[in-house]
Amino acid sequence: MNVKSENREVINRFYIPGGEGISEFWRRNKSPVEARELANLLLAIRKIAGFLGPNVGSIIWAGMKSFNESSEISLNPSLVVGSYPIPGVKTDYAIGVVVREAYKQIEWSERAINLVGRKLTKMSADKTYRLKKFVEMAEQIYLDLVANRSVLGLYAEKYRQVKIKEARGNFIQPPTVDELLHIWWLMAADLSGCLYQQEFKDTMYVFGNYGYNLEKYYQEPLRLLNSIVGELKEECPKIQSIVDRCEYRVGLYLRIWEEYLNATNFWITDLGDTTYMPKALDVGDILDDGELGEALKPILAVVANEIEALMQSNRNLTEEVRLIAKNDDELVPIEIGEVVIPLQEPVNRDLVQKLRIALQTHCKKRNIYSRGMKSGRIDARRLYRAMTTGEVFCYKKSKYEMENDLILLVDASGSMGGLKWKTIQQIFSAFFQVVKGFSKNTRVFAYNETRNTCYLTDLTLKKDEIYTVMPQGRTASGEAIIATALLLKRRMKVPFIIHLTDGASNWGSEVKYATDFCKKKKIKLMTVGFGCAKDNKTALKKEYGEQVEFVDTLQELPRKLVKLLSHVAYM
Repeated sequence: MNVKSENREVINRFYIPGGEGISEFWRRNKSPVEARELANLLLAIRKIAGFLGPNVGSIIWAGMKSFNESSEISLNPSLVVGSYPIPGVKTDYAIGVVVREAYKQIEWSERAINLVGRKLTKMSADKTYRLKKFVEMAEQIYLDLVANRSVLGLYAEKYRQVKIKEARGNFIQPPTVDELLHIWWLMAADLSGCLYQQEFKDTMYVFGNYGYNLEKYYQEPLRLLNSIVGELKEECPKIQSIVDRCEYRVGLYLRIWEEYLNATNFWITDLGDTTYMPKALDVGDILDDGELGEALKPILAVVANEIEALMQSNRNLTEEVRLIAKNDDELVPIEIGEVVIPLQEPVNRDLVQKLRIALQTHCKKRNIYSRGMKSGRIDARRLYRAMTTGEVFCYKKSKYEMENDLILLVDASGSMGGLKWKTIQQIFSAFFQVVKGFSKNTRVFAYNETRNTCYLTDLTLKKDEIYTVMPQGRTASGEAIIATALLLKRRMKVPFIIHLTDGASNWGSEVKYATDFCKKKKIKLMTVGFGCAKDNKTALKKEYGEQVEFVDTLQELPRKLVKLLSHVAYM
């Protein structure tokens, strides 16, 4: 019997509506449970915000406990709720909202808007309203241009597309100021970076012109508005001072304001314009597909509490540290950080070799024998096999092992930045490369400050790889040392914590609580002061006593490290 085979197309993947987002390429920690999924997404968004800068406030879902409303970014849960795991399209839009709000705080947008208002005080109500619309859109364009300098511009684009599509449903018969400003946003913030240099054509307006010739209305005003985009994009980010950047932007806006006002003098601003509209219409959040409307709907208190509990579990060490620090009033919050960056600094081979030779003197040598070999040295214990298999040889290998676990704790505060951080990265990278050959439990931690919280980050999440962090903030050495000691898994070996810093603690509780706790738990704490100023050396000596050595160059490090280790009786 002949069986005829059929060629059937193999299904490699299934299409899931809404799963086309950019975030689908990297977001893997998902859950079908609402509270857990919202907690996972919030943690992911906070990681992204951690790369933006130090001025970004805490990010929460609306309805969660608020600690500082003035600097917090409160996300509307209605952006993402309804389907779990949250689709990539909704995730992208939520990230776009955070990118916008974060850069708004970093670049002091509110200050720039207020400065323009103070410089132009004597205006009628309709002109004031028009000025507000113009400056807010100009600032939005600037924030998008800043975001476009990194991959975050992709998320800013998702936000921009949704908001323009949403606004399109509210446009009335052209010409209107609102439509002009949104077309300007579309051209000026385009990811290609060159659309603003072209003359406006109807074909550029992807949302349709409904039969109107928009070029005759908007071409000249857009040429004027686009005249400042090049300076916003290229010149403004070069200015170091954030105050000066605000002043620079205000100058650009005021430069074209009068000409812009004359070009749009008798236009209706939008549906809320009470000057030229016989009756201002009641405008709601109109969106064609109804999926991403932004009516604020805080999450239920029960769900909010569950999210907070999920996020705090195994991450916040503040209360545990507080008990050890005896409720010190200066204690600062400390959490486990998760934001790491791939280490780009090449391994210093010379330092690796010198550290290996130095640390071998503090290791126990163990001989490992492989017996019954066909070649090698003759094994007297296997000579009876000479007449049978001939496998009378052995191979001896010497292995160096530490009788203690070495943990490196690196100060990643703002004072360690710049060229010094490059050197510090060489040190902890070489340390990890060497010590992991002597002890399988070696780990490298780094601590820094972000948004008034000390973050302790494990740089050795993977067995054979090491990462880095961005040096920033103040130095909370006491909290970091206690937290590191709490995270250690105690075995038969006595752990050693080597603290690498450039100065004394300038934030948080007293270091004395940390040193006392290490003594109580029989943890050996040693400090290496690298590149310290004279006053910092004195302060470190006062804090750590004899368990501190000062290093000024990489060449000194192996010798000083051995000297520090020799202060203890065993290794």
